[in-house]
Amino acid sequence: MPRSRIAFALGLTIAASTPTWAQIDEVVVTGARISGDDYSSIPAVVLQRRADFLVQRIRLMNDTRAEDARTKELQQTIRDMVSDAAKKPGIALSYGDEFLIPISASATEVVLSSVGKRPDTSSASIYVKMALGEKDNVLTAIANLTAFIKKARISGRTEIEPEGDVGLSLVTPEKYRYEIISKITDDAKKLKESVGSKCRIQLSGLANRVSWQRSDVSELTLYIPYQIQLAECE
Repeated sequence: MPRSRIAFALGLTIAASTPTWAQIDEVVVTGARISGDDYSSIPAVVLQRRADFLVQRIRLMNDTRAEDARTKELQQTIRDMVSDAAKKPGIALSYGDEFLIPISASATEVVLSSVGKRPDTSSASIYVKMALGEKDNVLTAIANLTAFIKKARISGRTEIEPEGDVGLSLVTPEKYRYEIISKITDDAKKLKESVGSKCRIQLSGLANRVSWQRSDVSELTLYIPYQIQLAECE
């Protein structure tokens, strides 16, 4: 191999060993924005991308004495929210933890659980989402999201409580994979020009999955955890 060539040390099995990743359509990012310490673990080449949705996790609680009645009232509240969301452009409901799944019109897939040690109280946690376009005003979108939750139709003794701050979600992050790799290879070429043509630049880790961190109120930093090494320089 000529010294001037950029070598790519890629893994041989990119997705075969983790088939469940191929089914991931939407990921949720909650919590604080990326901090200075976090930046130190992120490679130099990244892709900034506005989130597809603002998301607010909410908990629905109900303390109706009869379990069947609690279940009925909670599911009816979720069904009404799904129905109302269908009439509001950009609003949608999902459930899940790290990966979001749309809630159907029946809402029967949403898991109900007991609240702590109180056997007469049931709850469910879901996400309310607001689509976020490149030119949308973020504060306005957050206000619309909050207003939808506050105006939700409540069935029986159901109560709704927001959990945490407004988060973000991104649909199919792996679709940005080759855009990121293209930026990495362009950077490697510039690095080669800077350090000299006699150096061999080796990239490894490009078989890794796309990772992400929240970098702003509506922005995500996408990256592939790659490494770059200089060898055989004279």
